[in-house]
Amino acid sequence: MGVLAACSGGGKHAAPPPPTLSPSPTPSASPSAQPLVATLNGLPPGNRQVVVIKVDNSPTARPLQTGFAHAPVVYQEVIEGEATRFAAVFVGPGSPEVGPIRSARDTDIELFAEYGPVVFGFSGANGHVLAHVDASPLIPVPQERYAAAYTLRGRRAEAFNFYTSSGRLIQAEPRRGVGVRDVGLRFGPAAPGGTTVKGTITVMFNNASYVTFTYDAARHGWRLTQNGRSMALADGTQVVPQNIVVQFVPVVRGRYHDVLGNNSPDTHSIGTGRAVVFRDGQRYDGTLRRPTRSAGTHFLTAAGTDIQLRANGQTWILLVPTGGRITGS
Repeated sequence: MGVLAACSGGGKHAAPPPPTLSPSPTPSASPSAQPLVATLNGLPPGNRQVVVIKVDNSPTARPLQTGFAHAPVVYQEVIEGEATRFAAVFVGPGSPEVGPIRSARDTDIELFAEYGPVVFGFSGANGHVLAHVDASPLIPVPQERYAAAYTLRGRRAEAFNFYTSSGRLIQAEPRRGVGVRDVGLRFGPAAPGGTTVKGTITVMFNNASYVTFTYDAARHGWRLTQNGRSMALADGTQVVPQNIVVQFVPVVRGRYHDVLGNNSPDTHSIGTGRAVVFRDGQRYDGTLRRPTRSAGTHFLTAAGTDIQLRANGQTWILLVPTGGRITGS
């Protein structure tokens, strides 16, 4: 029987059992010893709920994007047709209007398990995926059920342009959700041993999607482009994250496809693998370690110590297939 996939119709595919990253060995050294404060940007978060919002990154959506330039963490993940999509993580009700909002994926359930039962804003989902989200620890606040939490600003051929904010999503579920947990991110001074980045870095997700970035010393951050288009949001805000993490992960054929026959891939983020961290004009090559579904993801040096991120800024995490690549220096 045909099923809806993502925001549009499709059918079911047989799929192999989902893999994980390489099994997690006992590290040669434990992550950096330091007083532990659960934080997403190196600052005390206070007792506020965490909110995750899915954002469209199709070419037609990019001129309409708003609101996520100052989210503490943004993930970029592969979807069908070798395109990508964002998941912006906010703490508390203070975000601006964010959008255009798009659909949930099974990938999100595994990825955000380390955050715990957080409020999850999205618009549209495969019926099976929606059932999976409902059964997960995530607290779904989809547009289809909570219309008052979303604003409609017209539509494009492929999607309605819905927007929301962390405050409105929290109001929709005011007595649920949790605050910031330790998801493995560590913040502090830049360590020695990095390689100076002299030009433009290009990260290839696949043949259709790539990100480039160059270091902006005045802003202590990285000026991003998406497929060559500068990431200037609709309000003129430039996306310049202080930290960029390239996390190489298995991306496999999922169980569903869209109406054009494009498979909706599944991204797996548990286990160990390769990671590259960019901060303060430096590149740090290392590994990632997430031993269990509920554990945080650590980005480690060869000695097994955490690669520290720059505090008081944004961290952009690119979930790149293991066959992707980084070029430039």
